[in-house]
Amino acid sequence: MASILGIKRKKKTVEPEFDVKKRFDNVKILIQTGRPKEAIAYIYLTYNDLVNIKQKKARLPHQTIREYAIVCVNELGQKPESVYPFIKMIEDIIYGGLEPTTKEFENTIELFSTLYKEITNKSFSYSL
Repeated sequence: MASILGIKRKKKTVEPEFDVKKRFDNVKILIQTGRPKEAIAYIYLTYNDLVNIKQKKARLPHQTIREYAIVCVNELGQKPESVYPFIKMIEDIIYGGLEPTTKEFENTIELFSTLYKEITNKSFSYSL
């Protein structure tokens, strides 16, 4: 009826579900199968997807991890004291040759949890 009268309805855009627990279950599997660096990279990709879904800002193909972090702070208002330590941890492990220990995983998850709370206003905790 609305289309007959020439009235167009706005379609509600449904935000994709972001199942953070499922993603961290995947992290746990990567760790258990001896792929710790991939697990850390997956945590970063989870952050990337979270920002893209919740704040509508995708990382561009030419952007480094650090450049994207700067965009997240400058354009999206994320807290530098939350973003930069997380990014440093990711870079140190992925590019710096640091083999992640249980302590590094716990720190990375804690840093991610802080960012998750700031972006979604929901708490998240996960233990390996």
